[in-house]
Amino acid sequence: MAEEKRTDNLYQRIQAVSNEIKNIEKNMTVGKGTNAYKAVQDIDVVLEVKEAETKVGLVSIPIKQELVKSEIVKIQKDNGYEALYYVDIIKLTLRIINIEKPDEFIDVESYGRGLDPGDKGFGKASTYARKYALLNAYKIATGEDPDKDKSKEQKPLNSDERKDIVTNYMMTDNAYCRNILSYFNVGSIDDLNKKQIDTIYNNLAKKGKL
Repeated sequence: MAEEKRTDNLYQRIQAVSNEIKNIEKNMTVGKGTNAYKAVQDIDVVLEVKEAETKVGLVSIPIKQELVKSEIVKIQKDNGYEALYYVDIIKLTLRIINIEKPDEFIDVESYGRGLDPGDKGFGKASTYARKYALLNAYKIATGEDPDKDKSKEQKPLNSDERKDIVTNYMMTDNAYCRNILSYFNVGSIDDLNKKQIDTIYNNLAKKGKL
């Protein structure tokens, strides 16, 4: 007996994936020392989404990648020496398709930033952009429930920590990122100065976005 086909439309299926994957834990540490922060691994997102999409009859495919900016920056190492890193920022378009009706699809745009001493910056940026496109498309929460434990006393953040937080948030909200860059008349997040970063951080904190 043939398996009965689903009759849900594209948006109902996207909602089904969203309901299927309610939360993915941040189990990867990025950076070192005071600049370290927790993040979600790409493989965790891909495997969770792949299973849920298969279940509801969806498939997501990156259909376009554009190099927004590429530059070489100097980074101070712990040993005092400077190292050259390649920084690539890309714009990725992810298409979510109803397998049973391939002409029924939606495109999701996302940005990614890759930093590497070799030639892997573009690949890292692509992976980052894909991960956040999936998280945003399916409204997947990351990290533990904020109400689970009593809040701990927080130490004041330094400039680098604020910049990391602002950068991570802007990378996950494309519309907000474009508006901010346009408001301050800069080409990329890296062009924002300390005062602008502080302004963005304080505004996001007031709105409860952080």
